[in-house]
Amino acid sequence: MSVAGFLPAGVLLFAGSAILLRLLDRAVTSGKIRMITAGIVRFHEKWTLWLLRRGILRFPGAHLVTSLRSWIAGELIFMGTIILLITVKPTLPVAFLLLVSGGLAGAIAIFLSFREEARIQMDAIRAVLPVASFLMSLMMEAGMGSAASMREVVLALPRGPLSNELGEIARSRIIGISRADAIERSRSRVPLDDFRTFLNLVQQGERLGIALSQGLRELSSRMMESQGHRAETIAQKAAVKLLFPLVIFIFPSVFLVILSPVILNLLELMGR
Repeated sequence: MSVAGFLPAGVLLFAGSAILLRLLDRAVTSGKIRMITAGIVRFHEKWTLWLLRRGILRFPGAHLVTSLRSWIAGELIFMGTIILLITVKPTLPVAFLLLVSGGLAGAIAIFLSFREEARIQMDAIRAVLPVASFLMSLMMEAGMGSAASMREVVLALPRGPLSNELGEIARSRIIGISRADAIERSRSRVPLDDFRTFLNLVQQGERLGIALSQGLRELSSRMMESQGHRAETIAQKAAVKLLFPLVIFIFPSVFLVILSPVILNLLELMGR
């Protein structure tokens, strides 16, 4: 085709690209993309809250999951099933079976991903809680009150589930919630014994006016010691978990490398 034949297609492509860029620029500047993203997040949060209220997501730490990775994983599986139906074009019974299977696989992926995310959030709280308890004891020893020391601890901790929980407790009076109600809500969201002990110490200090620095320091040292024991237990289990790949994959390869000359010699002798 000559250059003159490419000109109409080039003009149409340029005009379409310019219109598309103009529409995208207008959508970005007007905030429509941000509004659509916020609407999608609110929609998924509403469904997450519905599942929590119905008791479907009843595993520990389900209230701490805030990301949309779980929903995205299930929705991608379901969308993949729909794309497969469009491309393959099976019969009606097979299409119905594939659609139901894709929906079940997506639901299972959402459930398993939620459980994994909840476990990660619980492990994050368990790892940072000793540091938070120790920092709060230091600040209370310096003369700060429990509320002020908790605000400083929230600022000092890295962003994560523990800083979010303590931040909600620290901001409870600002948003019109009593400290006792905020602590009770946080206790129900995080089913960890160490975290509940930490909240009990804070609540007793505010209610009775007793010094909490020594109790928080002892709690921090005890949690550090339990984390050391947990790490030793995991290290001991690692040796057992290595047996399967060792026996199935590594030992046969080693035996094959060692015995291959003998096997080749035997085959050669048998061939003679």
